[in-house]
Amino acid sequence: MALVVILGLALVAVSRNSRNATSSPRVGSDHWHAAYGVYDCVTDSFLPDFQGTLDPDGIHSHQDGLVHIHPFNGSASGSDANFDVFLSSMNASITTTEIASPDFATLSAGVECNGEPSVIRVARYQVDPDVQLLEVFDSGFNDIHFDENRQAFTIARVAPSQDPPEPTAESLAALDESTGSPQLSEAPVTGDDGGHG
Repeated sequence: MALVVILGLALVAVSRNSRNATSSPRVGSDHWHAAYGVYDCVTDSFLPDFQGTLDPDGIHSHQDGLVHIHPFNGSASGSDANFDVFLSSMNASITTTEIASPDFATLSAGVECNGEPSVIRVARYQVDPDVQLLEVFDSGFNDIHFDENRQAFTIARVAPSQDPPEPTAESLAALDESTGSPQLSEAPVTGDDGGHG
């Protein structure tokens, strides 16, 4: 009986990885980009881009205001292509209480902003044909999915009455310049030995 249960669990795991490998974004064939920025309402400014260089799964950044999305494996493709994979490669985290990164001081919720205790939010923006707010997340940040090529996200500490602003013009320009990148995944980067596409 135990053998049947173990075999059943193994088949479920293999099936899940196979499904993700064929769902967009797909391993070895999709190379998407999304603009992003980290905004602080206290200073009314965008913070530096994440500086991480690790890329074990194919969702990462090059300190360029872009998320590069080209999964290397099933654990970062399809329904698993999400913020959790991106933030892990950047050594950053987003919770309802803070935005943490080694690249800037932690942004804690509750600090006064526009006369209100601030909150942490992430906004998803449509880019084409015009920049438009699609949705705002107040929790579940790790589960935010990269749905398609050419979207934009703002990770933010804002007042409860405020939506995160759209990413900077520089970030959106970098997104435009990324269009047409080769649809190839490259080898994972698991140490501080540089980055790639």
